[in-house]
Amino acid sequence: MPTMATRKTKPKDSLIPKALLARRVAQIIEDRELTQTEAARIARDAASQMSLIVSGKLDGFSAERLLRVLSRLGDDIEIRISRAAGKTGKVRLTVK
Repeated sequence: MPTMATRKTKPKDSLIPKALLARRVAQIIEDRELTQTEAARIARDAASQMSLIVSGKLDGFSAERLLRVLSRLGDDIEIRISRAAGKTGKVRLTVK
């Protein structure tokens, strides 16, 4: 029987949809007419990592990292927590 240290577990699904964040990164690059290399320099990341984000290969990326990239590319990030109307709250991501 595997121990806790060796047991493989499925990573938790992110509450923030990473694909939506990656699409926003790609949109910023397109709107600002940046190359992926230029965007990577602005985001303080490697061009190869920017390529992975733009192509939607997001397995190695956390939502937090993608939010940090968006911030460095010039987007404001707002996280608001409020009391839920029902018993459980909802997570909502809006891109303006």
